[in-house]
Amino acid sequence: MLSVWLVIAAAILLIAAGVAFGKRHARKLQRSRKIHIDRFKLKRRHAEIDLQVFGSREVVQAVQAYAKEHRVSVEEATKRARGYLREIVPKFNLLAYYRFGAPIASGIMNFLYRVAVERKPLREFNERAKKGTTAVYVINHRSNADYVLVAHLLFKFISLSYAVGEWARVWPLNHLFKWFGGYFIRRRYREPLYHAILAKFVQTITKNGVTQGIFIEGGLTRDGAFQNPKLGMLDYIVLSKTDPEYTAPLYLIPTSINYDRVLEDRNLTEELLGREERTSRSEKLRTTADYLFRNFFRSLLRRFKRYGYAIVTFGTPISVDEFIASHPDILAPDFERRKPALKLLAEVVMGEISSALPVTPVTLTARIFSEHADRSEVSEQEIIEAIETYRARWTDRIWLMREKTGAEIWRAAREILILRHLIEATGEAEREGWRWNPEQILLRDYYANSLLTFDEVRKRGWRQRLPESRSIHNADHVPLTAAPLQEGP
Repeated sequence: MLSVWLVIAAAILLIAAGVAFGKRHARKLQRSRKIHIDRFKLKRRHAEIDLQVFGSREVVQAVQAYAKEHRVSVEEATKRARGYLREIVPKFNLLAYYRFGAPIASGIMNFLYRVAVERKPLREFNERAKKGTTAVYVINHRSNADYVLVAHLLFKFISLSYAVGEWARVWPLNHLFKWFGGYFIRRRYREPLYHAILAKFVQTITKNGVTQGIFIEGGLTRDGAFQNPKLGMLDYIVLSKTDPEYTAPLYLIPTSINYDRVLEDRNLTEELLGREERTSRSEKLRTTADYLFRNFFRSLLRRFKRYGYAIVTFGTPISVDEFIASHPDILAPDFERRKPALKLLAEVVMGEISSALPVTPVTLTARIFSEHADRSEVSEQEIIEAIETYRARWTDRIWLMREKTGAEIWRAAREILILRHLIEATGEAEREGWRWNPEQILLRDYYANSLLTFDEVRKRGWRQRLPESRSIHNADHVPLTAAPLQEGP
């Protein structure tokens, strides 16, 4: 029995020593790298967040309304509200972010992809932005890897606080995301008290200069194209400007992501067709870990090949203050009055994300195969000529690939598509022809759709899921571009 207590005491001492060393090491790291950390990310500011959230009129009224509706005491309602806030608030750890998170994110992304970023718009913005400016990165959502990719590319500039969905509320991801400054949000959760707490928290960190990242589409795209933007988080951020003391400039930074391979592409297209995901979050985590582990050993044996490009670009920053000046209804107390201006702002942001959308070899090649869907094969020369045609036509698009000719881009795409068994050779070597694998038409359309502009998607309509009963019989035969579409707004 004594030995057990000795082990427990030793463990407590080691943990205390580690915490003490960690804090000193973190402070030393911050001074040596001259890292600026948003003060509201630090744990000692949690009491201040609590004070500002529960001192607001909106939260007090929401607590009272909850107590009345659920016939509980105000104390019980307040307890529930504090539970919501504890769930949301991050536990940013400087040491975890820069000594653990940065190397891991860099290692994973460079292991899986050839990572590219266009930083010029950010440098120009940072040069002209006034001191105290708050920046919110508004990002399109392709993959759950988006969180890691953008954070990896911005480590040297900022530490980004993400609004993270419920998918990451599984051990140990829940702790990791909170240590890295992320805050959890419950999507499709309609409890008014919860949303009052979330809104006030977002407004509090926005007013206090915390640099955030939000996914304006609300979830992952299932058909590869842009989705209809959600207004909730954008509304919370803009409403921070109703505080007359918040005079610092507020900017939205449109951030655009594109991949040669989205890790979840097959699951996403199947979900679109009505096949519900049956695996639990822990099973998904275990599958991901197994996937990385196996490919790590494949790389040691020189058998692993990266999945092509993962590219991040930035659109023109949008001044929220200037938008409010020209559209004052966006701060109206009633949401229905705010909604038209809020939708307009969301569309402006999506337009900038769309303008910055980078081209990748696989997405461009998929688009070409999609345009020749009525043919049994496409010659290699036709593919190269089509790529050159797009290069001449899309002079306003972002081309960050190191491949500069049609032949080079086709070779880069071909290597990935053959590896994934998405294309097949149909001709002799001297006059090679190619076709897309008929069993993988969903993925062809998924990657082709990723190059549609936001205006094109809006005119086409927002893709809807098929009923599950229909998808069971037709999942392998219904291209993403052929299903019924909902009219755009």
